Amino acid sequence: MKKRFENKHQMLESFGYEFLVKCPNCSGKSKVISLGEHSPYITGITKRFLCLNCGLTKDYQPKKNCFNQTVISYGPTWNDGFINIGGAFDWYFGFPLYLQIPCCGHTLWAYNHEHLQYLRNYVEAELRENGAYYLSVESKLPFWMKAAKNRETVLKAIQKLE
Repeated sequence: MKKRFENKHQMLESFGYEFLVKCPNCSGKSKVISLGEHSPYITGITKRFLCLNCGLTKDYQPKKNCFNQTVISYGPTWNDGFINIGGAFDWYFGFPLYLQIPCCGHTLWAYNHEHLQYLRNYVEAELRENGAYYLSVESKLPFWMKAAKNRETVLKAIQKLE
């Protein structure tokens, strides 16, 4: 029986409660977490970087615009002063993700283990529901990751990250 993926219409923001990143000090496995609600849209919440290896910590409180809103940028590049969603880095400090690997001439990345498992479930499914919500994770995945011809290569890369 073919594996099936049922669209859950999860947005990338739903995985933003924890980022596994590389420490800028020792290159060890580190975390970026929220000291409150993890939604990037809520203002006044401090974000904390914690290195699990050398003990380095940093705090960050996102800047607000004149309307008391956080300023968010969507895309694969980092812009200082914004909350940056959609690249191989955490949203707040811009540190490179720990869970990233070259794959099919691109970079496969995940924010945390739950995000990686979600990607695995999507990629390994031979049957995927149509009608992905336009802001959902599965609608934003690049074509090379969705292509059946790359399925085995992508799954091997995910397995290495696990």
